[in-house]
Amino acid sequence: MSPAPTWPAIDPFADAVNPALGVLLFGLVVAAWRAGRRREAFGLPITLVLCLSVAYGLAYLDRALGVFSLFGLDFSTHGAVHLAAWATLLVWHPARWPWALAVTLAYHALMAAQGYHTTHDLLATAAVVGLPLTLLGTSVRPAARRRADSAPAGHNAGS
Repeated sequence: MSPAPTWPAIDPFADAVNPALGVLLFGLVVAAWRAGRRREAFGLPITLVLCLSVAYGLAYLDRALGVFSLFGLDFSTHGAVHLAAWATLLVWHPARWPWALAVTLAYHALMAAQGYHTTHDLLATAAVVGLPLTLLGTSVRPAARRRADSAPAGHNAGS
């Protein structure tokens, strides 16, 4: 059981970050569909499911094997899901990386400040989840890149 939040007033913000990312991704799917970018409209949710499978799969493995606890750490499922959502966004919209970095750093600082996880927990989770997400993203990226190459002239597909 986690300790009580350090600042209860900001606890709802921590709880809202991942659902807000979900809404953002859903909005991007709708926008892609409406703009006729079917590859993105179908590819983005498929990418999300794959990335979430990595996050939850590693969380399951850690619970089953207890690897993190051997090192005095706690796998952050919320942190892993957060990274999976941003990895999905960055596969299809790589120009958004500054937002991804800023929100992720703020979210992880908030989780550490609230006492949900230590900085070491979050960094270890990011390291363990980051490699498979990067490998997955680079394998999915060619399909997303084809979307950008086939975008109408004047359309900034990386946005």
